[in-house]
Amino acid sequence: MKLLTTLDSSKCEEWLYDNAKITHPRISDPEILGENLREADKQEIRAVIGDTLSYAQALEVCAVTSDPCYVVRSLVSEEPLAIYGVCPQVEGGEVWFLGSDELFKTNKMSFLRNSKFWVEKLFDGYDLLYNVVDARNVLHIRWLKWLGFTFIEDIPEYGVEKRRFKQFYKRKQ
Repeated sequence: MKLLTTLDSSKCEEWLYDNAKITHPRISDPEILGENLREADKQEIRAVIGDTLSYAQALEVCAVTSDPCYVVRSLVSEEPLAIYGVCPQVEGGEVWFLGSDELFKTNKMSFLRNSKFWVEKLFDGYDLLYNVVDARNVLHIRWLKWLGFTFIEDIPEYGVEKRRFKQFYKRKQ
């Protein structure tokens, strides 16, 4: 995912990288990605909502309620490797990211290199981004800290499984 284009326009439909591109979502993306989610993302979804929705349905809800919403897509197969976005709330934006293991097989370094750019892009229209993360997911917590998010509170019994989650936020620079 090494950045090949520096175009940063809100009207842009596609951002190209070495092995992937970022686009706006297609109707079929939640269904396809839902079958290929990382185990940690599946665990987090189940911890919060149980089995009331399939993974594809949970992704669809996130995608249709987000403004903006983006998809990391394979250049070769066009399949979605990750979907992410911001769900508008009164106090700011609820930021989220769900992906497949395939994203990191071919795009790990470039993904990390470009993550900060995309977090800043997600601030368009928001002064505050926030959410919660499953405390079991140490890798995600480390990534969020590296991106500059601040952790403010542990929620000891969050979601239907009553698991420990960590609340985080970041203010627009």
